[in-house]
Amino acid sequence: MLAIKHKREDCIGCAFCAEVAPNYWKMDEEGLAQLHQILDTAGSFEIGQGFEEDREALKEAEFHCPVSIIKIEG
Repeated sequence: MLAIKHKREDCIGCAFCAEVAPNYWKMDEEGLAQLHQILDTAGSFEIGQGFEEDREALKEAEFHCPVSIIKIEG
């Protein structure tokens, strides 16, 4: 399993993460990206969990996030 860390409060609403990994992110009513499932928080990061088979899409979301608020670990 992979840890997904997302700092939602700094999201600018570009929607790239929701486009490349829709099983993990959605755009909420405020127009910001939101993890579908939040398992924990660490400071200002919301933490979710990802599957190894989705690593490529998750890493793409991390790499292309214009404000660098996504961290994929594991």
